Amino acid sequence: MLAFLSLPVSLFAQNPDSLLQVARGLPDGTDKLSLINQVCRVHVNVDTVEKYAQYQKQLAHKLQLIDYEALAYDHLSWASHCKLDFVEAMNHRMAAIQIWDSLGRERDLAFSYMNYATTLMSIKSYILADEYYQKSYELFSRLSDSALMGRVYQYMGILNIGNMAYDNASEYYRRALEIDEKIGNRRGVAYDYSGLGHVALEQFHHHHNDTNINILRESKWLMIQSFRLADSINDISGQLYSLPKLSEIYNCESKLDVRNSSRLLDSSLYYYQLGIKISEDYGYDFAYIDLQIGYINYLMIKKKYAKAGDVIKQTIDKITSVPDGESNLPMLYQVLIDYNKAIGNYAEAFKYADYKYNDLLTENSKNNQYKLTQTKFVTEYAAKIKKREMAERERELTHQIKEASQRRIIVTFIVAFMLVSVMAMLFLGSTIKRKRMNAVLDAKNQQLATAQQNLLKQNIMINQVNRKITSSIRYARHIQDVAMPSSDVMNSIFSDSMVIFRPRDIVSGDFYWATQIGRYKALAVADCTGHGVPGALLSILGISMLNDLVAMTNMHSPEITAAKLLNEMRTKVRRSLRQKSDDYTNQDGMDIAICIYDTQLSCLQYAGAFRPLLLLRKGELIQYEADRMPIGAYLQLNKPFTNNIIDIEPGDTIYLYTDGITDQFDASENPTKFNAPRLRNMILANQHQPLSQQRIIFERTFDEWRTSKETGEMVHQTDDMLFVGVRFS
Repeated sequence: MLAFLSLPVSLFAQNPDSLLQVARGLPDGTDKLSLINQVCRVHVNVDTVEKYAQYQKQLAHKLQLIDYEALAYDHLSWASHCKLDFVEAMNHRMAAIQIWDSLGRERDLAFSYMNYATTLMSIKSYILADEYYQKSYELFSRLSDSALMGRVYQYMGILNIGNMAYDNASEYYRRALEIDEKIGNRRGVAYDYSGLGHVALEQFHHHHNDTNINILRESKWLMIQSFRLADSINDISGQLYSLPKLSEIYNCESKLDVRNSSRLLDSSLYYYQLGIKISEDYGYDFAYIDLQIGYINYLMIKKKYAKAGDVIKQTIDKITSVPDGESNLPMLYQVLIDYNKAIGNYAEAFKYADYKYNDLLTENSKNNQYKLTQTKFVTEYAAKIKKREMAERERELTHQIKEASQRRIIVTFIVAFMLVSVMAMLFLGSTIKRKRMNAVLDAKNQQLATAQQNLLKQNIMINQVNRKITSSIRYARHIQDVAMPSSDVMNSIFSDSMVIFRPRDIVSGDFYWATQIGRYKALAVADCTGHGVPGALLSILGISMLNDLVAMTNMHSPEITAAKLLNEMRTKVRRSLRQKSDDYTNQDGMDIAICIYDTQLSCLQYAGAFRPLLLLRKGELIQYEADRMPIGAYLQLNKPFTNNIIDIEPGDTIYLYTDGITDQFDASENPTKFNAPRLRNMILANQHQPLSQQRIIFERTFDEWRTSKETGEMVHQTDDMLFVGVRFS
């Protein structure tokens, strides 16, 4: 299912058949191996790639050219993955990994790590897949290969979709899109669009309701852009990833937009048929199951249950005919549940629901992700079955009551006729009066109709204005992101660092800032007054002031300290916000922590305005308290900030954070804050993990804190959240 990102980079860069003709005429040697390897890279037929990769492996082994032997294993792994033989794919990929590791070929090793993790993800081994993605990313980062760093981001997006962490998945895809657009990687952009569309589709399924059609249409737009871009560059695998999702999207939309249902279902069938044709022409089976699921759902919407049953049997026969094919059966459980419910076979439906429940429980024991989802699924499904049985009994009872009522109709009719005769006389007398009242009511109704039309027009205008404002704020988020250091900049200044940045709204009042001047490295974490647009404006002001202060300051002067920077920052903020010494009504400003690290002396200066610093050293967490006065209006304006000097030892880690972390409430009936002691315990419990892994663990911990154990829903984020860590090697 996930082979699409591992396919050859350029499928039509050269004519593979002409390369084969040239290769056959060459004697056994390096030139022949090079041409065969190129054929395997560019050929679009899986069987052809597998055949020549086997030949490449044998010839390379005979000539003792183990680098070409490793390349052959990579090609064989890709072919096995496309045929859904994941066990064989992992065996081939591990053989390649061992060879690249022995040769010290870091880039090839990183690429094999990445594709090995992809196969692990196909069998839902998410934890191990994450481990190999991290290894791959670290190597690509060390090699400064932005394109392949973006590729790993794409995989991490898929991994987070599998774990239902949709916000994380979107963030990874956005990072990948930023890289791919910057370097002009059209193939990568196509996959970024399809990944974002996939996230939106999963969010639609996870929070399905009638008003959610906008999310579904956003997913459709992204998938169509991805398909068109992949088609324009002849990327077969990219097309095959988008086509099943497009078929599924049109199926879902047909259920919500009944008026256009027929047209939408025709589009679903078109994308299914196109996907099957491409899959059969080129021998790619990785999209087969998704395509068949979309087609089965199409048939059930059209109420063609007999045909749907035949397609289900055909699909099961095909996927179980390959080695380890039964591991793909869980992908069909929901289809089997829906199909058996549709034909009234509730016993079979419940059986497959039980299979799905057990499968997800097994996955939960590996990844600790789906427990709430499964309990809710079984409970809701059992409730639906019970509700259906009760409805059947109610219909039976209604039928019996109806028969008894019919027997009373004749008697009732005679009595009613007499009553109607009397009432008719009374009715004639009140007709004139009623007409007069109706005329008055008609006038009132006309007034109400006019008022309703006016309200509708106003509502349309309000929605248009709201969309424009939201679009502007989203662009402001882009500007704010550009103003803060990217992950590449952070890694260039601090080789081992992490940043968790979560605005409460689209833009944030929190910001972080980092720079390096000569031997000095500076870092700041700040929380501005308010959040949303007002907080974001203050954050941009704060970043600009820090840049100006550093540009105008001789950092090598012994008089320059972190505390002095805070003092000057306070003066600039008060002057910019026009805060007077005798007027405390304007309380805008910011809480901030600033660190200056001297790389030659291994010495760290820290000064804080309400924001502390945590130092992790040899299993002990030390807190350096901040001065309890802000950057802004304050009674004691001339009181200087305290300058803390810390001698840094190898392995020391510092953490800076805003109060949005500790003030976040949980989802219990009596809400509790995350608080500082819980934050310190979380850091100590994960102190031996790399910062890249700590970031994932901390984000998951924050999400679990906000998630209700009963409903699985997240409570609203209380404030902007910012958490930065730096480890000194």
